[in-house]
Amino acid sequence: MRVLHTSDWHIGRRFKGIDLLEYQRKALEWLIGLIKREQVDVLCVSGDVYDAPRPSAGAVRLFNEMFQRLGLMEVNGHPLHIIFTPGNHDSAARLGFAAALMLPNVHMRCDIADIATPIMVDSADGEQLAIYALPYLDPDLARPALQGLLNSADVLSSSAKVSDSAESDKRRETNTIRRSHEGVIRAALQLITADLAARRKANPKLNAMLMAHAFVSGATASDSERNITVGGVDSVPAELFSNSGLDYLALGHLHRPQKITIPTKPTTESQFHLDRTPQARYSGSLLAYSFSESQTPPVEGNGKSVVLLDFTDGHLAKPRIMPVESGEPPFVQIKGTMDDVLGPLAEQYRNMWVSITVQVLELPHGAYQKIDRAYTHALEKNFDYSQRTQSQESRKMADLKQATDEMDVLRDFVKFSLGRTPTDKEERVLRDAMETVRKNAGKEVAQ
Repeated sequence: MRVLHTSDWHIGRRFKGIDLLEYQRKALEWLIGLIKREQVDVLCVSGDVYDAPRPSAGAVRLFNEMFQRLGLMEVNGHPLHIIFTPGNHDSAARLGFAAALMLPNVHMRCDIADIATPIMVDSADGEQLAIYALPYLDPDLARPALQGLLNSADVLSSSAKVSDSAESDKRRETNTIRRSHEGVIRAALQLITADLAARRKANPKLNAMLMAHAFVSGATASDSERNITVGGVDSVPAELFSNSGLDYLALGHLHRPQKITIPTKPTTESQFHLDRTPQARYSGSLLAYSFSESQTPPVEGNGKSVVLLDFTDGHLAKPRIMPVESGEPPFVQIKGTMDDVLGPLAEQYRNMWVSITVQVLELPHGAYQKIDRAYTHALEKNFDYSQRTQSQESRKMADLKQATDEMDVLRDFVKFSLGRTPTDKEERVLRDAMETVRKNAGKEVAQ
């Protein structure tokens, strides 16, 4: 059975004011082509389908078009199974609207109540894959529902064995969910592993995977993810998934594609005591959404990828990484003097999307306009004054008690900002500006 792991589509997102729908369309068209070429049985999208809880009309139109095409696809003689979960950017209620009326092969898993009920996918040769799907679990919002599920499961599993009310209370205290991402993921895994253990008794070779939208420790973030810190803690320990019985952890939230190492512990020392520890990956976003995701050397598409998984007879083969073809221009971060930026660097990176840091002692006249003329898409312009001498850095602001008039303050400001006194031309500009302010102030008083 072949599964395609994707996440973080962020349909509708803009970058530095640029509409990315054209590149998102190309990425999704490529994704549909990949599903056909590779004969994919299941498409998984681990959160952040949209970029906002209330997506724009253009974003909804694009998703609706692609969703319809995917939902009607057939692979190997059966409909393509599609599983969506909401991320921290999505509205679970809106994404899951009318989920009960969708085609049987389309699964919008947005309800916490369903987390321990897997989507069971049958292959043509009779093998089965259990896919557990977690919506993004905000600790403050998810804890009451998860606590109710844990308590119900605890009562059902222990009512025949435990008659001592004190012992029952102790069990409930142990199952109290902490206010953190680790707490809610741990609670979800308690429910999921209990279900998986029961299914493995009937089918020991059953493959199983989990879709989750979270920050797992050991991963590398970028600048384009929204912070999900709660109570000062934003990550889930990788070791929590040790011996969870899962074969694969299909992660979403972080935009950089990467493998996560889940440590394998002795069964007796793990949280869940099952006989498998999953391989784990972040598929990453389909497009780059920050300059921190740029590649060296720069490449079109910015190194984005998806993951192909092959499950066979209770075994998961080595995942295959497939580069996304979106046509998104290369992102480049460049740094140098003004001469560097306007000279050789401009010749090399003129038509790419660039973030520029110019090393200067003071802001050159017309710097922004010169950069815009040298580059087609200079999307970030920063000026680094770190080259200034120690004497320049240690200067002080004007002492207003010693200033005799406004020009003294302005001169001292120039000296503070540029490490020198203003030129005659700059003096005239400052004096004209001061006189204009005085005249305007006088008019306001008169009125």
